[in-house]
Amino acid sequence: MQTPEKQVLSLEYDFQVPFYDLDGIQMVWHGNYVKYMEDAREKFGAKYGFEYLHIFNSGYLAPVADMRIKYRNSARISEVLTMKITYVPSRAAKMVFEYLITRKSDNAVIIEAETSQLFVTREGVFEVSTPGFYAEWKKRWNII
Repeated sequence: MQTPEKQVLSLEYDFQVPFYDLDGIQMVWHGNYVKYMEDAREKFGAKYGFEYLHIFNSGYLAPVADMRIKYRNSARISEVLTMKITYVPSRAAKMVFEYLITRKSDNAVIIEAETSQLFVTREGVFEVSTPGFYAEWKKRWNII
């Protein structure tokens, strides 16, 4: 019997740098990349049926516990950037995502990043085992 191949879940889309994301030297302020990553997680959740409201309605929160960002180049007003978010499978009770933002005009890497989110009950209790709703989601997408 053949084992089904594991899926790589990712999403890629373009967006334009708005004026209000710039700092005093006319570049995207570094903190706005965190916002871009949050936007990517929301779009990922919408595409793959794992929205934050689904997590919340399942009795959990998923705060970011670790974030690493490598800034490679700057972005400026009106540039079109490409965001790629990829889910990284883990056997642990956490969600891990990798991000790559590139400039569309020349494919220059703007940032490379990774986040890890843990599960906490709405009462504030850290979940050490994989919550049932998360295990079901992973099974639906043939992840671990």
